[in-house]
Amino acid sequence: MSRFTQLPLPTALLSNLDSLGYRHMTPIQALSLPPVLAGHDLIAQAETGSGKTAAFGLGLLNALDTHNRQVQALVLCPTRELAEQVGKEIRRLGRGLQNVKLVTLCGGSGLGPQRSTLQHGAHIVVGTPGRIQKHLQKGSLDLQSLRTLVLDEADRMLDMGFVDDISAIVKRSPDSRQTLLFSATYPDTIQQISQRFQREPQRVSAQPTPSRARIEQQFFETREEARDDALLTLLAHYRPEAALIFCNTKRACDDLARRLQHEGYHAQALHGDLEQRQRNDVLVQFSNQSCKLLVATDVAARGLDIDDLPL
Repeated sequence: MSRFTQLPLPTALLSNLDSLGYRHMTPIQALSLPPVLAGHDLIAQAETGSGKTAAFGLGLLNALDTHNRQVQALVLCPTRELAEQVGKEIRRLGRGLQNVKLVTLCGGSGLGPQRSTLQHGAHIVVGTPGRIQKHLQKGSLDLQSLRTLVLDEADRMLDMGFVDDISAIVKRSPDSRQTLLFSATYPDTIQQISQRFQREPQRVSAQPTPSRARIEQQFFETREEARDDALLTLLAHYRPEAALIFCNTKRACDDLARRLQHEGYHAQALHGDLEQRQRNDVLVQFSNQSCKLLVATDVAARGLDIDDLPL
């Protein structure tokens, strides 16, 4: 296993990694960090939860000039939850460096307060494509000093139709930038977007690591009109301490959450129509188990970090 101390990182970053208990690199970090630190564009494929944030986070932190208060790194994420999680991790990774300012820009929060924050300068911006594009259009965000552009969960951003926003953002950034593309899968669209936005990228891929958890999978087939009743039967049978329930649409989430509440369950819906404050409140309730059932769209749940989920 490769150690972080083998990398050409400044002492401040290495000391902080050691204090965090980050001593050995995960496979995707060991594959990605050498070309990233050498300044190459990169396509990196690895499963969610494999340590991708540290792979690009250390790279962009290493390239920062903290004396320059202009935006030098931009990380694009498909959802607010993932952007908040990525921003939090980069802050942890960079806490050994002095005066690093990171701003998170996502929908669900007012443009005004975000514009005021940007006026005080920022080294790193993490956000969703739509909100980043709005700030560029209004002139509150300037990417002329950008050194590193990261597309995190690129496959999901393309699935969600963000390609036009991403294209517009790339046009406002310098051609000399380093572009890092991280993805859990590698569909044809990833290759197409790489050809548009990257220069001679290197490609690395980490094989999924075997899970230590014993996961039991079951499949129940039912009629459309009997599906909700079947779900209630399963919940009554298994009596989980907590459960995450996926639906295809926002409306289906709301309808099912109301049905579960009517049946006496502590259930909440999580989807993109909720304001950020509401989403945060729902996640807090679920994490402390005051809400037992979370009904979510797959998009809303992207980037959630939930330990020991029973069902």
